[in-house]
Amino acid sequence: MTVRHDRHLVAWLLLGVTFLIVYASLYPFRFAQVEVHGLADLLGRLPWARTTRSDIAANVLLYLPFGACLGWLLASRLGGPLALAGATLAGVMLSTGIEVAQIFETRRVASLADVFYNGLGTLAGGALALALRSARHGFSRHPLARLLAQPVPAALLLLWLGYRLAPFALTLDPAQWLAALEPLEQPPGSWAAPQDAAGYLVGWLVAARALAELYPRRSPTAVLGITMAVVLAGTVLVSGKALDPNELAAMAAALLLSPPLSRAAPQAGAALLAMLLAAWILLSGLIPFDFRVDPDAFGLVPFRDALTRYRSTNLVDMFHKCFAYGALVWLLMRAGLRVLGATLATVALLLVVELLQAWLPGKAAEITDPLLALVAGGLIAVFDPGTDRGGGLRLRS
Repeated sequence: MTVRHDRHLVAWLLLGVTFLIVYASLYPFRFAQVEVHGLADLLGRLPWARTTRSDIAANVLLYLPFGACLGWLLASRLGGPLALAGATLAGVMLSTGIEVAQIFETRRVASLADVFYNGLGTLAGGALALALRSARHGFSRHPLARLLAQPVPAALLLLWLGYRLAPFALTLDPAQWLAALEPLEQPPGSWAAPQDAAGYLVGWLVAARALAELYPRRSPTAVLGITMAVVLAGTVLVSGKALDPNELAAMAAALLLSPPLSRAAPQAGAALLAMLLAAWILLSGLIPFDFRVDPDAFGLVPFRDALTRYRSTNLVDMFHKCFAYGALVWLLMRAGLRVLGATLATVALLLVVELLQAWLPGKAAEITDPLLALVAGGLIAVFDPGTDRGGGLRLRS
């Protein structure tokens, strides 16, 4: 892939990310007339509203791809420091404009805190993009060289940890720690859920594969065990979370299965994991298979369900979906497909699931998940250097 083609791809991805930010921030676009007296009065309507840790994480993550794409584009023309400053300034200006527009949107709450955390997300994304460029130019002694050399496995691992530990609200109350352990006291018949256990098992096997690429010289069982211990400790320490015996069973199975999987041929192991992940996505999306005769309409408005029905699990669900869809694209690439083929295969699978969900009560059939997979494939194409044997695209900055 040529440098010019790289820039075009990043530019299109930046355009798509910007559209999603504006859309997600202003939907359903029900603007009302508000009497304002000048710019000072307008900006004065932006309070520093207190927010939750979950909302903070969502604001940072929303602008992270924007900062990464814009920082990547500007770096070749402005150099590192100016590119980072320019990307961050653009993110702050975009966020400020959206927050001002939210003053007129009847279902939104405008806040300067959102501008701050959006800018922080842009800064983090730009810094990450510049660090990736530096790593590719031969700065192998960088403290984060191992993670930067394998950005996709590192990102997938962080997404999995985010899914398991969101909303990141640590508690120092021993009573809540004990409450997190209470599910372990229940008899197996009251908590056994094969579907949940299977989902945890597939997720931990994918995490084990990512860890194996990040730490190829370490024992896969030891590295996976340490990661599991961190998640278990975090589950106890994070407010509102509790240990799930299904996950403990899945962890034990993953520790047993990861060594033989790590010894398999890389492409064969990736293909097996991709099939397991695809099967889990299909089954979990269609369970309990109680199809009805009269289907609902398929939603062509992205994120409509999440934006119209606020739930405390929205952030957790987003971490999980980004992990699963990005992991499937990545595993298909490692199994031998080019990035375009891997992305289209993932999008096609999710389209089938979403279309079938129109016949399932309680499911929201919409275009959101296929779009997430498309964005995941674009980000992988931009930031993963890839290998010819793995079917990826080698990018030259």
